[in-house]
Amino acid sequence: MLKLVPFTQGHFETLGNWFPNEADLVQWGGPFVTFPLDTNQLEAMVAEFAASPPTRLCWMAEIEGSATGHAQLGLDWRNGVALLSRVAIAPQARGQGLAAPMLQLVLEAAFAIPDIARVELNVYTWNQAAIRTYERLGFQMEGVRRSSARVGDERWDTAIMGLLRNEWQAVSDHDR
Repeated sequence: MLKLVPFTQGHFETLGNWFPNEADLVQWGGPFVTFPLDTNQLEAMVAEFAASPPTRLCWMAEIEGSATGHAQLGLDWRNGVALLSRVAIAPQARGQGLAAPMLQLVLEAAFAIPDIARVELNVYTWNQAAIRTYERLGFQMEGVRRSSARVGDERWDTAIMGLLRNEWQAVSDHDR
């Protein structure tokens, strides 16, 4: 059974091994992470979780104790917005349909927070598999930031997608 567990220092090495090059790391972590992913960057993420109130929630997804995925939520308490970010499925678990169930658990956690009215995300426009998964979960495409990330010699466009609480409730009620 798939479950979310808090992301801890014990997961650092596992997660770091999922990103063997700069492009894979930036696809996961955005343009502000640096390759290779190191302990300092991961500790900074965990520190955001430890803040009061937390500014980030981080999880590993597990099946029978084996790490199969990772996801984070940045929390904008003032505006009631959660930013879904840094979503990854373990290389050995890709192609098994785990992203949507993992993200459903993350969305349940986000919308369990009464002040959260919206979950949004950024996704590179070439990542059509991720976009299809987000759309199945109820996210709507809201726009594209053209040439917004530089990765090596390439420029990547970033799409923004959003899901409002009432939209999520409608999709969740339909799935039950």
